[in-house]
Amino acid sequence: MSRRIRATFATCAAALCATTLAACSSPLALPTSGSVQTLAPVQQQTQRVYTNPQGPTDDAQPEGIVQGFYDAMPAGVQSDGYQVAREFLASSASASWNGDGAAVIYSGTPEFRRRANTMTAPQGAESSLIVEVEVQVVGTLDSRGSYTPMRDTQARRLSYTLIKQKGQWRISSLENGVVISTADFDQVFRQVSIYQVSSSGKQLVPDVRWLSWRNWRTQAVREILGGVPSWLDGAVQEQHLSTVSLAVDSVPVEDSAVTVSLTKGMTALSDEDRSTLVHRIRLTLGDGNSGYNLKVTGDGVDYSDADAAMKLSTDQPAVGVYTLTGGHVVSLSSSSPLRVGDAPGFDDASGFAFSTNGGAVLRADGVAECLSSDGDSCGVLFGGARIRSLTAGLNGEVWAVGQNGKELYVYRDGKSSKLEIPWLDADGHVTSVNVSTEGSRLAVAIDGGASSGVAITGIIRDANNDVTGLSKAGSQVSVVNNVSMLTFYNDLNLIYATGASSDGTKQSAYRQIVPGPAVAQRLPEGTIVSMASGQISLYRRLAVLDNTGTVRSVSGSLDGSWSIADSQVSALGSQ
Repeated sequence: MSRRIRATFATCAAALCATTLAACSSPLALPTSGSVQTLAPVQQQTQRVYTNPQGPTDDAQPEGIVQGFYDAMPAGVQSDGYQVAREFLASSASASWNGDGAAVIYSGTPEFRRRANTMTAPQGAESSLIVEVEVQVVGTLDSRGSYTPMRDTQARRLSYTLIKQKGQWRISSLENGVVISTADFDQVFRQVSIYQVSSSGKQLVPDVRWLSWRNWRTQAVREILGGVPSWLDGAVQEQHLSTVSLAVDSVPVEDSAVTVSLTKGMTALSDEDRSTLVHRIRLTLGDGNSGYNLKVTGDGVDYSDADAAMKLSTDQPAVGVYTLTGGHVVSLSSSSPLRVGDAPGFDDASGFAFSTNGGAVLRADGVAECLSSDGDSCGVLFGGARIRSLTAGLNGEVWAVGQNGKELYVYRDGKSSKLEIPWLDADGHVTSVNVSTEGSRLAVAIDGGASSGVAITGIIRDANNDVTGLSKAGSQVSVVNNVSMLTFYNDLNLIYATGASSDGTKQSAYRQIVPGPAVAQRLPEGTIVSMASGQISLYRRLAVLDNTGTVRSVSGSLDGSWSIADSQVSALGSQ
């Protein structure tokens, strides 16, 4: 029986974006000052472990053949293009099987069991049987690299038909796609942000995919040329690039120079569309950075400088973290809390959203009251409608969830609007929302219904960046129930936590690139009632408020030590 042999061929390169400005799509903390450093786009992880699988041994038993195939699939995604994996397949199955068609991600250890095949063995086969593999599925990838978590936690059985020819067992029938363990997932799949242009034309929106390491650039360019995912429909611009395709089935890198060769359809595009396309390719293949050598051609014509005048970047705005403390609005942007305004009478506030432009406070009676930049009241918001939670959005926006959890409200520059959530089913109720750093994605915590957990959807904006609606579809990113608070830590990572339970169940929190697999997030001791993220002492930090009125913050790996940022706080908010 073959076994996978792991060889630690590690690429000991500095992680891309580890020390760059907040402009970079870094998964973790982001400084807001210092020199910009750009690295080659091939360097995203500090260390990758390559698998070195072995082919089938003579006289291997059916279970061993299937297990060997499982051992070989990660290397197929990562490096060898399924060369070894196909050795476990019969010739007809090898010719038809597409490993890149989809992926099933599982946790734990698979169980392999054989059973009889009631169908007649095919001509030329000495015998036939079925091996069933039981796995605990946690998520799936579709053919475009979009991740979906699994709601059903029961084990799934995957069936493989085997035939025996010339004394050797081989797999003759199987579904397209691969089956990958959670331990292998981030070693063989690479997170890639396919940069889309927002509907306002003023922001770039990271559309996260998980693509195979061995040819991720080729796949990424194909996805740029493809259509917009349904959950971003209307929130990003559709370029209609069906006449443009890759001229060769690869995007080679030679001497740190990336070459993208496109067909003559590139020539037929308008100057604006060509400029936008080249810019999207540049930032997608550079993980949000443009400081590398990229050559883009169309039918042999060099368009590498087509985006020279493009101003769109992946810069993340510097946002502050604020608390409502003893009738004062306090900024936590430095090591010492700074009072920026007075807001007396809100000691029992249950929600707070604030920025340099002002904000709102959620009073104890469930009504949102407007606050000016110095903390003065500027009237009741949303017509006095009862609100269950508040958050801040782009350019001083205040977002609110209605008491019934069915509608949202947005306030900006003296104007309020009411939004419906087109894809929310009758049994689902929204508990809280949070707006992404660029302002074109909305994270939604839902209680009940088919989308219970956390979902993301697109925010549709006009040319003035005013909100006009939400996309007609959502994308499930978590199936964790009872989520009561959430925040985008940066442009890629979402952090969310469950509410306090009356039965004493401990709160749980998670962080994840969205959409992507979730990782447990450590919380400080105590009951957490609110969370926010923003710049504290020049670094992007996660801040949480507990039920004793203490704000703590953490940065870096987000598993570091929590430090007290403020005490005796009524409510916590972020820009």
